[in-house]
Amino acid sequence: MMTSLMRRMLVLIPLMGPMGVMLPGCGGSAGGTIPVGGDTAANAPPGESAGKPVSAEPKQISIDNFKYAPGTLTIPAGTKVTWTNHDDMPHTVTSTGKPKILNSEALDTDDQYSHVFADPGTYIYVCTIHPKMSGQVIVEKR
Repeated sequence: MMTSLMRRMLVLIPLMGPMGVMLPGCGGSAGGTIPVGGDTAANAPPGESAGKPVSAEPKQISIDNFKYAPGTLTIPAGTKVTWTNHDDMPHTVTSTGKPKILNSEALDTDDQYSHVFADPGTYIYVCTIHPKMSGQVIVEKR
């Protein structure tokens, strides 16, 4: 013989199933990443980070008044960074090291360039048109 509490539990258990599946994505994680099975770095160059989860919060770098802002950006591996040129002059985002991980075309006003950083390290870049402009992205292991 079932008690009323047991009957209520049997009714609630199937209803809680979908909620349990939704909960992991509701609050995000401390690392700010999308749970496995979420978006991946599909636009990454082959072998860089294809299939790896990307940061839930893409990062932005503004190019304004002949400066990259922020000048230094620290991110976890797998994060997509987008540069947007707000100047009236063209600028590039070009790695100083080899291989040239970052190598944008000249970006006109409001043009954007994006890159997903798969591997930890420090990536220093400059504008090849205005070499005194420089910035860096520090990529940390997850």
